[in-house]
Amino acid sequence: MQFLQRAAIRPVPPHAVVEEAAIAQVESTLDEEGALEGTLDRGYRELDRLQPQLATFLSEEIAARKDEVAQSLGYFLIVAVYLVFREAFPTRLGEIDKASLAAAVDSLETDEALRAEASDEVLESDDVIAMGQPAVLDFVQQHLQEALEVAGDEADLDELDDVYRAVLVEVIALSQCVEPPPGELAAPSGEILA
Repeated sequence: MQFLQRAAIRPVPPHAVVEEAAIAQVESTLDEEGALEGTLDRGYRELDRLQPQLATFLSEEIAARKDEVAQSLGYFLIVAVYLVFREAFPTRLGEIDKASLAAAVDSLETDEALRAEASDEVLESDDVIAMGQPAVLDFVQQHLQEALEVAGDEADLDELDDVYRAVLVEVIALSQCVEPPPGELAAPSGEILA
């Protein structure tokens, strides 16, 4: 398990892993005829109200993109990922403060730097995040792939990469703010104590 020795991204606590059912429920809601725009708008307003630090960071990251495909994908993903976590943990999402958000950004940047310096490293930072949140990363990567296919040769890969990295920060931050179920205490390492 050499990659764990190099990972700067904290493991996702077992009580914070999003199940595929939560994603399926959000996808079903978004797929309802005429519901996409309204659901995303309501979701963004809720994200802004309940997670103001995260919402500000994400909106600034997406607004900085000049490419329309990157902006559209970014808006969709930041709201959809939030809705997935809210669906999975309706009463257990804590608020992400400035320090927690900074820790999420720093952990991704540090992990990327560690992996870039290691010539024998075969995993990318998103692989590490996918180990903790496989269903969420599968959902994000699926929509990223669809955006790439739609954009074709016109795809701005740098802009899409910036959007992807912002969403990775969101996944890290939300994963670490899920509170344990009632009756369980979180150990300092992220393990659960009964």
